[in-house]
Amino acid sequence: MPSFNARIMTNDGAKTVTIDAKDQFTAERIAAKRGTVIGVKRRFSFDLSRGMNSSERNTFMLRLSSMIGSKMSITDSLRLLNDTFTGTIKECAGTMLQRIEQGMPLSDAIEADRRHFPVATAALVKAGIQGGETWKALRDAADFEYRIRSIQKSSSKDAANAIMAFIIAAALMISTTEYFGPQVTDNPMFANNPGVNVGWIQVTGKILSGIMVVMLVIFAIFAWLGTAGRAVMPNLADKVILKVPYYKDLILSRNNYVVLYKLGLLVGSGVRMEEALALTAEGSPKGALRSDVERALKAIRNGRNWALAMETLHPTDRASLSSSSDRQDIARTLDMLATQYRDLYISRMQSFAPALQMVSALFMTAAGGVLFGLTIMPMLQLAANVQ
Repeated sequence: MPSFNARIMTNDGAKTVTIDAKDQFTAERIAAKRGTVIGVKRRFSFDLSRGMNSSERNTFMLRLSSMIGSKMSITDSLRLLNDTFTGTIKECAGTMLQRIEQGMPLSDAIEADRRHFPVATAALVKAGIQGGETWKALRDAADFEYRIRSIQKSSSKDAANAIMAFIIAAALMISTTEYFGPQVTDNPMFANNPGVNVGWIQVTGKILSGIMVVMLVIFAIFAWLGTAGRAVMPNLADKVILKVPYYKDLILSRNNYVVLYKLGLLVGSGVRMEEALALTAEGSPKGALRSDVERALKAIRNGRNWALAMETLHPTDRASLSSSSDRQDIARTLDMLATQYRDLYISRMQSFAPALQMVSALFMTAAGGVLFGLTIMPMLQLAANVQ
């Protein structure tokens, strides 16, 4: 969220305050509550300092949740965190306290703080606050992030090691078939000897090299689709991803959990279906599921069944939502669907790294075999032929 420096005149004289607001008009309106506005200018700065890590964020949200749950006000809770902690927790609490004192709701203050709160965590907190109690929203978001982060940490490390091993295997395979192997087999001592026959190994090595290059290209395309592609062309990228089994669960399931969780909370808390869909669409990241929610909103406004417009959901899930008889049934079904996507994401994350490790181990073994076949085996065949 943009920051503005506002120069205001108060009873204590002129002072400059920093205000976070979505635009200059909003910043001027907030500044006017503190005194006579002299001028407002947007701040342009690059903050490269690190925000809270997952452990610090977990501590921040759980402590804030417990204080708000005990009926302390949000401002008093944040002020106590600012006074009793140091480092990034203190910094986050102080910044958030300032934003709330300027009139910003807690959910918007968290959503605006991209340095300390990832998009998914902020969305979960906002969804929980809109659909229920603030303290519970903070606790549930902290629990979810802690669970996901612990899985991601180990899986990401193992997956990175597996990918690096595969790249090394590909480099070894290609260098063997294109350089090290020919250095031996093209030598007249081996090339002109009928007892040396490694042609089938050369062919096998070239085929495996081609397969590995194709796999690297496909992996690069998938990696781009799941990151930059979804940022540049979210709907098209999601449509492609949805056609790839397993990969779609790995990339889209967590986002599906957040969106359906939010919609379920809003419906369960008594918000009208049309308003719940509008709020969910407004706060969802761009992509196939957000388009689904927008189609559902359009359908309900036209008097049609909104659940049938959720095209990215499985037909059985759409049928479950369509057949839900009342608000409680819809909320319960949405909660079950959200939990299903959450568990699916966790399952895919846990199996992703082992699958990569198995593939990289197979190709590393194959690369070692081709290296042996094109460098050592000719020498062994030559020695046997001489004997």
